[in-house]
Amino acid sequence: MRFVPLTPARLAADLAKWVGDLGPKRPRIGFDGPTEVGTAELADAVAAELPSLSRSAVRVSTSWWWRPASLRLEFGKTDVDTLLKGWVDNAALRRELLDPFGPGGTGRILRRLRDPVTDRSVRDDRIQVGGQDVLLLDGPFLRAGGLPLDAVVHIQVSPNTLARSLPADRQWWLKGFDRYLIEDQPIEKAAAIVAYDHPAAPAVSWAARPG
Repeated sequence: MRFVPLTPARLAADLAKWVGDLGPKRPRIGFDGPTEVGTAELADAVAAELPSLSRSAVRVSTSWWWRPASLRLEFGKTDVDTLLKGWVDNAALRRELLDPFGPGGTGRILRRLRDPVTDRSVRDDRIQVGGQDVLLLDGPFLRAGGLPLDAVVHIQVSPNTLARSLPADRQWWLKGFDRYLIEDQPIEKAAAIVAYDHPAAPAVSWAARPG
């Protein structure tokens, strides 16, 4: 695996160029990593580059698709099985967002389902996406849910960086990330791997890049 060091601006521009060149008509791209290490900010930076390529981004985070706390915590507050397979409402995410956004879909989508802070449903209206729109979905454990994504960018950080980044009440997630790397092999399946221990000095390794 060969990593190429880039500036943050060049990384966002290169990822946007890659996304802009992807098919199908409305590609669904995952940014696989926790918010705490900068995954969402990187997806935002890529989204900001896309208009210059005549593409528009629909930005979504899986935290807005968490299941109700009563279901997430049904087997305890630190159950790793639930964290990996049952924390996100993957069925709703597919039905309301990924399937209608994808090939043959209606293009009428929901961006959010539930507020992760208040644990209440969000009363959003559906929006109609355009033919040149791109979905940029960020969140951890994206490969664990079997989501129909057209390509995934995996955000790779060291265990020490991850431990420093996660708040105290999520340190138990470290066991989940260890299992995720072994069981779901997100690095092996990623189209691009971004080394992100130092967001100011990232590096990227391309597994599948057009051209």
